Parts: sequence; C-alpha cells; structure tokens
Amino acid sequence: MKKSVILFLLVLCTMQAMGQQVVLNKQRHFPKTVPAGNYSGITWLGGDRYAVVNDKSPTAGFYLMTIRLDSVTGDIEEVRADSFMTSNLPNRDEEGICYVPGTNTVFVSGEGDKQIIEYNLDGQLTGRRLNIPEVFSSARSNGGFEALTYNATTRLFWTTTEHTLKGDGDKPNIERKIPNMLRLQSFGDDLQPREQYWYKTDSSAVKSTKGKSTLGVSGLAALDDGRLIVLEREVRRTDNNIGSFVHVKLFMVHPRQQKTGTLLPKQLVTEFRTKINLTARSFANYEGICVGPRLADGRQVLLLVADSQDQYKGYLKDWFKTIVIQL
Repeated sequence: MKKSVILFLLVLCTMQAMGQQVVLNKQRHFPKTVPAGNYSGITWLGGDRYAVVNDKSPTAGFYLMTIRLDSVTGDIEEVRADSFMTSNLPNRDEEGICYVPGTNTVFVSGEGDKQIIEYNLDGQLTGRRLNIPEVFSSARSNGGFEALTYNATTRLFWTTTEHTLKGDGDKPNIERKIPNMLRLQSFGDDLQPREQYWYKTDSSAVKSTKGKSTLGVSGLAALDDGRLIVLEREVRRTDNNIGSFVHVKLFMVHPRQQKTGTLLPKQLVTEFRTKINLTARSFANYEGICVGPRLADGRQVLLLVADSQDQYKGYLKDWFKTIVIQL
C-alpha cells in the first residue's frame, strides 16, 4: 500500500476518533410535562432525579424533576416537573444550583442578594451559606453568580460571576467587543473560600454593532479529577428577532495544575449554535449545566437547560439538551 494512502487512512481514523469524543444530542422540549419557565440552573440528585431553579419563580425554591435518558446514547426521553419546593420567601433571582450528597442538600446562588445559600430538599433554608469573599460584592446587576457546581470526590464548590466585576474592568457589549475577565472561586466543605483563579472568556464574534449582545459564563460542571467544564455563551438579539442566535462553547480547565491566582488555560470541548430565522426556531439560551450519569460504555453525560423567559412571545421553548463526552 502506498504511503500516501496509509497516511490518508491514519488521518481519517484520527478524525473519526476525535469525532467520537463528543456527541451533541438533539435538544428537546416537553410542553405537556414542563411548565413555561425561566430555568437557569440544574443539578443531578441521582437516578432520574434532578433539581432545577427558575430565576423568576414566584417564591424562592426549586423544581424537583424526573429526567429519563437513553442508557446507550444519553438522549433525553422524558422530562417531567414533579413538584416545586419553596421556602415561601421572595425569589432571589436564583441562577445556579448544586447538590451535596453528604448532607443531602442543595446550594442555590442568587444574583439578587449575591449569596449562595443552602436548602433542604423540601425547600426550607438550613441557615448555612458559602462565605463569599468581599470582592464579589461588586458584581454587576444581572451579571453575578450564574454558575455553581459541587463535586463530592474533590469536595469542592466552584462558582464565578457571569460578567467582569466592576473593579476588574469593563464588561463586553455589542459595541465593546472585549472578553470578560472573571474570578473562578472554590470553597471547601467547611463553606470557607479556597483557591481563586482568573478565567478569560472569548470575545464576541458578532461583527455588527446593532441590536444587543450578552456574553459571559452561565454554568460550571465539576469533574471527579478536579477539572471543570465552563459554559460560555453569547446571546445575540436583533431588533426584530430574526437573525438572533445563541452561541454556546464548552471549555475544559484544570485548576489543580495551575498556581492560585493565575490565569487558567482552557481547551475547547465543543460548541454549537441555536437560532431564530425564517425557517428555524431552535433559539435556546442555555444557562444551566450539570454532570449527570455515565452511560453503559462509561461515557459521561452533561445536561443543559435553557431559559425561555416564559416562552417569550411564542418564539422560545423550554429546551433541554445532553452532551456526551469521553473522559
């Protein structure tokens, strides 16, 4: 066999192997079993059970949902909102949620009060919260704690703000095409702050300066080996909605391999785009991500949930999506 043919086959096999590392399953919505909402965070409770926060729910709390996946492909077969667990206190603009198996509780981040507080699974407050460093008090309105995750193996919480803190620089917009410079903060099981790192988002790829653009980190997912998956997304909105899109990028970072206080290198895991045009309405503003179960072959499932703004003007839907990765 000629060397050129062998080389071609090797390249082809390599490309196929790389393509099998990440599988993006089709996004799905379940209007008969999931009420219209503003779903902004998700966490896996084990089995088919998940907790999902709605940043505009009437009172503070979270939904308990059943999400059934295909054990071979990871594709979503069913999503059902079972009950809403609430403290009956005012909504805190709750954006992120994570489950802690050791205490059988969830922590929920609020953009309104800039706090991350603990709830029992019946929705009642435990009185505990993460000890947030003072620097985060300068978080911008509607640009604070979107992302929250916990890993039971590393026993660490991780969070960051959606946008650059006021004291750390300007935030990007449709005219100012700059990255966000974010502080990625960890906490131990004692709820005290641990390591802090810098994380820089990509800059906007939108060439136009008309309409609106929101660029930032909306989710984190912590893996057992200490790595983190960071959900970056840019929401591009046009004046008449046509041409609007959401560009989602998942990056991998490894804080354990870097010194505290340094800028984390990042590696692209996958990216995709949802949109509105004359023939498509796949637009999905993915704000929540969590680590789910492993499939029968050992691959890892990630679950994403989108904020539809209560199915805004009939354009948007409450989308759920799974991504399967080989760790």
